[in-house]
Amino acid sequence: MSSLKGDTIKLILVFLAIASIFQFILQFILSVSYLPIQIPFQSALTKLGQIGLYLGYLSIGIFSLLSWRSVKALLPLGVLLLISPVFTLVPNYFTSPLWIMYEVIIAMIGIAGIGESLLEGSVLSLLNLPTAIMVVILIVAGLLVDISHIELFINYLLIFEISLISFLVYTIAWSSKHLSLRRAAISYAVSIPSLFVFLPIYFLVSSNRFMEIIMNMVMPSVFGIVLSNPYSLPVFVISLAIALYLSVVVAIGKNPYAGLGYFMVITTVFLGVNGYHLILYMIYPLVGAILMNMKRTEEKVLDKIRHF
Repeated sequence: MSSLKGDTIKLILVFLAIASIFQFILQFILSVSYLPIQIPFQSALTKLGQIGLYLGYLSIGIFSLLSWRSVKALLPLGVLLLISPVFTLVPNYFTSPLWIMYEVIIAMIGIAGIGESLLEGSVLSLLNLPTAIMVVILIVAGLLVDISHIELFINYLLIFEISLISFLVYTIAWSSKHLSLRRAAISYAVSIPSLFVFLPIYFLVSSNRFMEIIMNMVMPSVFGIVLSNPYSLPVFVISLAIALYLSVVVAIGKNPYAGLGYFMVITTVFLGVNGYHLILYMIYPLVGAILMNMKRTEEKVLDKIRHF
C-alpha cells in the first residue's frame, strides 16, 4: 500500500511538472500577444497553457492530500485550493472581505508549511532558507496590494539573486554529497540545453537597445517582477537561465522535489507583486518552497535541535 502511494505521488509530481511548464507557456504568450509579432502555434500553445492551469490545480490538490504526513500544512492547503472554485458562485467575490480572509488564511498556512518543511528537512535544506524568505516577502507584498493597495518598494532582483546563489550552493552541496563524480558530471552536462531557454533573450537584449526596451515591458509582465533599474534586465535574464539550469541539474541528480520546487517558485513567486489574480499563483510558490525541502536523506533539523 505504501509503495502504491509512493508511486502515485511520483506520478502526480510528473503531472505537476508538466502543468508548471504549460502554465508558464501561457504566462509568456499572454504577455507578448499584444506585441506586433507572430507566435508560431499560438492558439495550440494557449490551449496547452490553459490545460496546464487546470492540471496544476488538480495536481497540487491531490499531491497535498497524499503528502500531508510529510508536511502537515499541505492538507489544509490542498483542501483550500480544491474548494476555491466555489467562490466564483458569489458575485464580485474578489472584492469581498471573505475572499481577503481566505487569501490571508492560505498565506499563513503556506508560510507555516514552509517553516515546517525546513524543520522536518535535512540540514542541507537550510541552504534553501533565502528562497523561503523570498517567497514569504513576495506573499506579504501581494497581500498588501490586495488588502490595502500598498506596494512594497524593494529591490526584487536583489532578493532573487540571493535566492539563486543559495540554490547554487545547495545544488553543488547536494551533488557532492549524494552523487558519484560520474553521475554529477552527467547531470551537469545533460542539463546544459536548459540554459538556452533564456540565453537567446539575453543575447538579444544585451546587443540591441530597442529590443531591451521592448523586453523590459515583456519580462516583468511574464514574471511579475518589478525592476527598479531598467538596465538590469540582462542580469535578470541570465539569472533565469542559471536558475532553470540548476533546477534541471538537481532534478536529474536524484532530487526532483527540489528541482521542480525551485522552478515553481521562480516562475510564479513575483506574480503577486501587483496583487493576486489567481489563487493558484499564490499557492504555487508556497508549495514549491515546501517541495524543495521534502527530499530527506539524513537526520531532520528538528531532531538535531532536540539533541542539541
